[in-house]
Amino acid sequence: MRRERLEIGWYAVRPFFVYIVLFITVRSILLRLLESVLIAMSADMTVYYSFWHDAADLLILGIASAGAAIPLIKEGQREIMITRARSVGAWIRHRKDRRLLMGLLPAGTISLSAFFNLLLAGQGAAGTVSPDPYILPFAAAVYGFLTPFVEELVYRGIVWHRLRRGFSPLEAAFWSSLVFGAAHANLRQGLYAFVMGMVFAMSFELTRRFEVPYLLHCSCNLAVLAASAAGWGEVLAHPMWILFFGVLAAAVFGYWGKRLQETNYRL
Repeated sequence: MRRERLEIGWYAVRPFFVYIVLFITVRSILLRLLESVLIAMSADMTVYYSFWHDAADLLILGIASAGAAIPLIKEGQREIMITRARSVGAWIRHRKDRRLLMGLLPAGTISLSAFFNLLLAGQGAAGTVSPDPYILPFAAAVYGFLTPFVEELVYRGIVWHRLRRGFSPLEAAFWSSLVFGAAHANLRQGLYAFVMGMVFAMSFELTRRFEVPYLLHCSCNLAVLAASAAGWGEVLAHPMWILFFGVLAAAVFGYWGKRLQETNYRL
């Protein structure tokens, strides 16, 4: 049984390693090419870092993320469609209060994201972006829609789905979220990603609809981007706001936990 689980685990995380290697390679090549072009043009590097760095970094991030995911799109689509085909038997479909549950989920998820971002603020928290109004739409496209799609495709669409073949729902959510957190290569960002990954994975488990974790992921990233662009950092950093978001998140997921308890956590 242990050997079988190890084989399933390797089968699940193998696409992740392919994605990471390709992402690092493509991003490194693009950065070197950009620097080479700037040096060849005798461009003032201080001008680049002052005015174009954020936009160039966003462009490179978007290209690297999309390019690294291309080899995984076909198998990821297959995994997602298999899960979607089984959505009729999803836990949420048997709940009479499913509309209330689904309505509360975004509020709880965004509150949890805000709580951890504010708690880790100034300590390398996730989601910090430039509020430059000229690149805001571009940032929204990359951070708000593109990277969440790629990450959900890899970490939930493929890794989580394959882990579910030999692991319980909670185990699959834990290990896929651990991989998701480790990919951020930073302790604090990794902690944030792990917690949010658990929410995204369990939302996929309970609904068996890929668009649910994807839209939750988009909403969290866009909320962080909007707060940053609006300059709300100092206001929201007040302990009362941190407490507010923490209590709201606890109330929403407490309600979800209570409803799950009624069915003895049978998913």
